[in-house]
Amino acid sequence: MKKNGLIYRGFHPGDEVLIKDLYARVFKKKRSLPQWQWEFMDTPEGSSNIRVIEDDGKIIGHVALIPLRFQYFDREIIVGKSEDSSLRKEYRGRRLFGKLEHECFETAAEKGFSISYSISRTATQVHIKAGYHPLKAMQGYFVPLKPLLVTNEVAKTLQISGVKKGIMKVVMKYLAQRFNTRSRRRKAPESNLTIEKAEQFDESLDELWRTFITQHKVITIKRSANYLNWRFVEKPDQDYGIYLARSNDKLVGYLITTTVQRKEDFHTDLRIGVTSDFLILENYQYALRPLFMEAVDYWIADDCDCVINWIHQDSLYANAIRGELKRYGFVSMLGKFSIPISVRALRDDVLPSEFYNEKNWFITLAFSGRWA
Repeated sequence: MKKNGLIYRGFHPGDEVLIKDLYARVFKKKRSLPQWQWEFMDTPEGSSNIRVIEDDGKIIGHVALIPLRFQYFDREIIVGKSEDSSLRKEYRGRRLFGKLEHECFETAAEKGFSISYSISRTATQVHIKAGYHPLKAMQGYFVPLKPLLVTNEVAKTLQISGVKKGIMKVVMKYLAQRFNTRSRRRKAPESNLTIEKAEQFDESLDELWRTFITQHKVITIKRSANYLNWRFVEKPDQDYGIYLARSNDKLVGYLITTTVQRKEDFHTDLRIGVTSDFLILENYQYALRPLFMEAVDYWIADDCDCVINWIHQDSLYANAIRGELKRYGFVSMLGKFSIPISVRALRDDVLPSEFYNEKNWFITLAFSGRWA
C-alpha cells in the first residue's frame, strides 16, 4: 500500500540488510545477519510477520511479530513477540507508526497469531497506545561480585556521588562478602536426585513438559526440546549453562543461565549473570536449590561483575526462586531496571479477562530474546 509517497508492505528477501541498518540507526546497536536470521526467520514456528515502511528504496519503519508456540491452559496457540519496533527520527510525529503496527496486527491475525506481547523498556508507551495491556513488570534482584567496579557504574547510572556513593560502596562490599560466604556453603542434593550439565535437550524434555502441563494450567511458552534448543543452543554468539535435575533417571527439572553485557544500561560493559529459564515438576521443587547452586558456580567461573535475577512476582514458583535469591543475599532493586511486559489480543479465540490476569502466567526471561 502506498500513502503520501511511502510504501507500506510486507517483508521481501534482501530486506534484512536494510532492517539491520535501521536497527543500528535507531537503537545505536549492531546486530549480525546470522543473529537476525536466527531470531526472525529460523524459529521453530517459521518466519516472523514483518511489516515495513519504505521511502525511496530505504526502509524507514519496521515492526515484527516473532511466532512462538504457547501453552494456553489446555490448548496451544501461536503468539507473536513484538521486536524491533522502530521509525527513523526524521519521520516521527507524522502518525506513520500506528498504521504500520495495526497492519502488522491484522496480517498476523490472518496467519493465526492469537496474542502479541512485548518485553521492552523503550517502547512500552508506544505499545499501550496501540492497544497493549500492561502486566506487572519483572522485578530485578541484585548482588555484586565485584563491588568497587559495580559501585562506580551504578553511581554513574543513577547520578550518585559524594557521601551517598561512599555509603553505596560499603553496602556493595557487604553484599559481595555475604554472597561469597554463602556460595561456599554446600549441601549435597537429595539422595534420589542427580544434577548434570547438558549441551542440548533431548526427548526427555518433552516428557517433562507433558507432565508439567498436567500439573499446571498456565499461559506460557511451550518448552519443547525443539524450542529450547533453538532458543538456547542455536542462538548465535551466546553461550549458556544448561543444568538438568534427574530423579531415578527421570528428568524432573532444569535451569538455564548465562552472562550478558549491557552497555546501554551502564557506562561500561558490565558482565551480568542472569537466570534465563527454569522449570520444575510440582513434587520436585527441592531440585531448584542444587540447580541454582550450579548457576552460582557458573557466574563465579564466568567472571561476572554482578548478578541480576528477574522475577515476575505472580508467576508460578516465584516464591521458590525468590527464596533461593534471599539465601544468597540478593536484594531487591526496588523497580530499578525492571522489565515491563504488555499483551494484546489479535483474535477472538482468547479472552482478555484470562490473559490480563498475571496469576495465569508463567513468565521467565525465556520470553525475552535478547536479554537472556
